[in-house]
Amino acid sequence: MEAWRRAEAAARSGAEAARAAYEGVLDQPELVVPARLRLTDLELECGAVRAATAQALAGFRVPESDPMLLLELARRLFGLGEVAAGLQCLRSPAIAAATAPGVHADAGRMLCELSFYDLARERLEQAQRLGLRTPRLAYLGGMARMYCGAIDAAEDAFEACLHLDPDFMPAARLLSTLRRQTPEHNHVDRLRAAQRRLGDAHAFAPLVHYALFKELDDLGDAEAAWVHLARGMATRRAQIGHGEDAERALFAALRRWRGAAAAEAVGEAAGPVPIFVVGMPRSGTTLLERLLAAHPQVADAGELRDFVCQLRWCCDRAGGPHPDAGLMAASEGIDPALLGRRYMEHAAWRADGRACFIDKLPSNFLVTGPIAAALPQARIIHMVRDPMDSCFSNLKALFADAYPHSYSQEEMARHYLRYRGLMAHWERAFPGRILEVRYEALVADPEAEARRVLGFCGLQWTPEVLGDRARKGMVGTASTVQVREPIHGRYLGQWRRYARHLVPLQEALARDIPE
Repeated sequence: MEAWRRAEAAARSGAEAARAAYEGVLDQPELVVPARLRLTDLELECGAVRAATAQALAGFRVPESDPMLLLELARRLFGLGEVAAGLQCLRSPAIAAATAPGVHADAGRMLCELSFYDLARERLEQAQRLGLRTPRLAYLGGMARMYCGAIDAAEDAFEACLHLDPDFMPAARLLSTLRRQTPEHNHVDRLRAAQRRLGDAHAFAPLVHYALFKELDDLGDAEAAWVHLARGMATRRAQIGHGEDAERALFAALRRWRGAAAAEAVGEAAGPVPIFVVGMPRSGTTLLERLLAAHPQVADAGELRDFVCQLRWCCDRAGGPHPDAGLMAASEGIDPALLGRRYMEHAAWRADGRACFIDKLPSNFLVTGPIAAALPQARIIHMVRDPMDSCFSNLKALFADAYPHSYSQEEMARHYLRYRGLMAHWERAFPGRILEVRYEALVADPEAEARRVLGFCGLQWTPEVLGDRARKGMVGTASTVQVREPIHGRYLGQWRRYARHLVPLQEALARDIPE
């Protein structure tokens, strides 16, 4: 269309010309959504989160039947924390009726990224029905099935992926986690062959080593397993190039944070009560989440990014999904009542009519203080695990794009000490607001700890929290396989098998909390 071509040409003259050009075509219905997308991007380039959000929502309110535009709109909305609106875009009849398999594949990928694995399965399977056959599609389909608890189907999908591309190691890595490997059923030889083909310079090298560690550890060959864990950590550490300066600055800013007191925020709000489960990853947060989610008055919302996202909106400060020192400094001047309202407006729908909903993002321990100030009605549960078990469990996990400290024993220990120091700080600042639950106690006496947690949350005891329901349903975390087992203590003290290799970790944990 000529008007759009003129707008695109004018936009090349700079941001102000671009803004004027795209605003100039908003009176043409067929150009409103494309123009709003361009305006959203312009605002984000300037770091203007509030204006970008307003532009994306303005585009969302316009009827649209082009599946490609709906995909782009959903992508912007998700990035800005407008998850409900983004989901509505992907649930559009225009998406469901699309004949291009790539539309369904893209929708499925976005839904996977947001942990809507049940919805992702529908779109990914439709892409396959329309004839798309790629390793990435098979892998995503397997991941969606795995997190939905369909382990056999997930295994078939990962094998199909590796049939299409034997070197697609993300599938091999998840395949190794689906079951406890045995001498009769394992993938060690195939993984070793892949490691010889790829070498340690390949982007997938860490995945191969972590998969080999998992399988050899299952088989009881601790020495051979450790070799691969050490190489996996080293290759991943080299890939990410992590430095601790940003983390030190963040923790210093968090310790200095002085927002408005909780009493000045909002009164006891009507509506569902958010239950935040925080702590280190792999500390039992998912186990506690599953027990709570089995209560008939509790909805499991998963690992939400909403709080930090709304913190960025309140500060009008663009950035990623994790807090940083600049954001925390800027947040001291915001109205906590506004932050609390924004969070509830964007997260409360997940309660689906129940009294409470769980926001189980372990790294929310970083913003526990702002959570307590903005949401006086919230319940905050801090899951704690033995330091060596907690750190080793992080070291042997391969995280996608988070926790960069988990590829070095010394960096892992320093992060853990900072975390414990920060949580002690939050507990002093907000006495009585945070309930500490020890993983070891939860495993030893699930009923006693479950009763204590439910009481803290204002919920009545029900034996359902210890029943089969706690092990079913969608679990969108790395613990999805383990939490479907009955509660056991098999993972207690697991680090001791590798004690002689973990001396640097143990020694670093014995030092003072780093500044």
